[in-house]
Amino acid sequence: MKRNLRFLAGAFLLTATALFTGCNSDDDFLMNPQTDSVTPETRANFNDDGTTTITFDDFDETFMAVSPKAENYYTLYGYTAENQIREIYDPDFVFVSDMNTVTNSYGAYTEFSSGAIALSKYNYRSDSAAGKTSGTNWWYTWENQCSVYNTASTDGANTGAGHSGSNFAVVYGYSDFGNTEWMAKPEFYFDSPRKFKGLWYCNTAYTYGVIINGNQFGTSGVATPLSNLKDSDGNNIGYFQVNIECYDVDGNLITTVSKLLADYRYDKPTVSPVTTWTYWDINVADVQSVKFNFEGSDVDPIYGLNTPAYLCIDDVTIE
Repeated sequence: MKRNLRFLAGAFLLTATALFTGCNSDDDFLMNPQTDSVTPETRANFNDDGTTTITFDDFDETFMAVSPKAENYYTLYGYTAENQIREIYDPDFVFVSDMNTVTNSYGAYTEFSSGAIALSKYNYRSDSAAGKTSGTNWWYTWENQCSVYNTASTDGANTGAGHSGSNFAVVYGYSDFGNTEWMAKPEFYFDSPRKFKGLWYCNTAYTYGVIINGNQFGTSGVATPLSNLKDSDGNNIGYFQVNIECYDVDGNLITTVSKLLADYRYDKPTVSPVTTWTYWDINVADVQSVKFNFEGSDVDPIYGLNTPAYLCIDDVTIE
């Protein structure tokens, strides 16, 4: 993953006209929302029981990822700091997420690839649904990074793909030993400390496809499904997990809650990757901000995690 991520970072900073050749790039606290931002707004639902649900459904179309590739979340494709999507928030600033800025040997850059949350409506689960040549496996590459793998919605319809509507958020990014200078954990925060009740989640098509089929960035160098990943004794060791870190108003970690997105380990119950929206009951009080991280067993000794670090979320509920 980081092999292409590093190329991508270099392309952003070395030349504005660089050609992007990688197709599988798997790869502050409590900042005030920029009220003059050109980004449109998500919409929160205030419920009768006193809870608030972020549904991501009522927002300006210009805020949407323009394609499953989400070109408008990058400067590489001609978007500037003025019209690139860098921040999302609801009208009352109950929910805010800023794109990370990362500084490394190339300089500083603010891109979706540095860790961010994007808004999407796409549900391409096959090459044919997207009008691509069958067998190219486009549907589980970086170019389809903002598609959910939701089998309850029509493949390629791009309507009704969210949990409660058409739209949802795509979380991308993680931090491990191989990418600390290239990426930071994607984050959102609330207007004030809240009880984080829960959210609905589903895999992206990219993540699901690589879990099931593997790709060339795997540990073995060939496409190996996560279920076939083995240790030196021949035991199955494949797993992939998302961690949600909850922080208080002072930036102190309250707790970390985790969810297995796939588990094929020989000594654990099998967890198949989800293909429909699934509720995650969190219930952590006094949460000001939330960060995401991912971990798994398909890890390169130099570049770190190989499984695409994405998750679709919807209907974030707080009180």
